[in-house]
Amino acid sequence: MTTFNNHLPLTGSVPQVRRAQGALAGIADNAYLRLFAVVVAIAAGAAALIIGIGFLLDIVVPVIFADELRALAALFPQTVG
Repeated sequence: MTTFNNHLPLTGSVPQVRRAQGALAGIADNAYLRLFAVVVAIAAGAAALIIGIGFLLDIVVPVIFADELRALAALFPQTVG
């Protein structure tokens, strides 16, 4: 059993103190905003991965084949005429 959302019943006139909430606390309270934040983070990670793979191929392929045109000819031999 967890202690999340378990509140003691109020007896008498006990004042409720509400905490000041910042932007992140406001997002943490809303399930839809949390889901949106997770989807945005996953999309940003995927975009960074694709860009990283592109840069890696742009650097590694010419090093292996010494020239980009020869690299394309080696990778796609059926297009060379």
